[in-house]
Amino acid sequence: MKPKKAFTLIELLVVIAIIAVLMAILMPALRAAKSQARKTVCKVHIGGLALALRMYVDDYEGKTHNSPNNGLWDNAHTNPAVVKKFGPNESLSYWGIAYFPYAENKKIYSCPGVERVDDWPENGPSWGRNVQHYFAFCSYGLNGYITNKNIDTNPQFKRPSEIIAFQDHIEQKLDNISSDMFCIGPGARINLTQWRRSSEGGSGFVDNNWSGDQWHDTVQECFRHRNISMTCWLDGHVSEIARTTGEDVPTRWYTGKVEE
Repeated sequence: MKPKKAFTLIELLVVIAIIAVLMAILMPALRAAKSQARKTVCKVHIGGLALALRMYVDDYEGKTHNSPNNGLWDNAHTNPAVVKKFGPNESLSYWGIAYFPYAENKKIYSCPGVERVDDWPENGPSWGRNVQHYFAFCSYGLNGYITNKNIDTNPQFKRPSEIIAFQDHIEQKLDNISSDMFCIGPGARINLTQWRRSSEGGSGFVDNNWSGDQWHDTVQECFRHRNISMTCWLDGHVSEIARTTGEDVPTRWYTGKVEE
């Protein structure tokens, strides 16, 4: 019986090179597939939130909740030993708490593609990555124009399919048309000025509060699905908005005022 011939070093290197080439070909496809899966899950989550909002409105005579602007579900960041759940009207509460009885799974309030959320560093020290777990379930930004409104009878909302309810965003509540919405507000030359660095036409907020390598591109977080923001409209349908500087986004998508 002939002895088995062992691989030579050259043959082994050839095999390794072939594997490396195959990995280089396959990895982008795998990353794309993973990204698509995250986007699909996000679409399901945000669609579920639309149903929760609709059920809430039906129970409260057509009116949405008067939502606060923060991203916490409890006080664990200050008192981890004795955790107290926040109610829907507390100043640090996430808007989703009001609608939680209609969608009782906190995972729905988190996008699988999220990397960063606003942890309100301007109200204290720049906490950084070590506190992001406190903000794990607040990755969708609510359109502030639809809060505390009767969306069934208010003439401002005659076209619900053209009014944003909530969308992928770094901020929890979008309350300033000139700084944190995808449209260009009055007096601005570009959108999302709060979340752009000064060198990009931003207001300076990011430069002053979000510094160092602990923060990635804050605008990119609004378009976290390969430059796409999954957006849910007031009628419940979900669509994609591509990364934009605002020229193609009318303010009425937020305000509901058709003359804008």
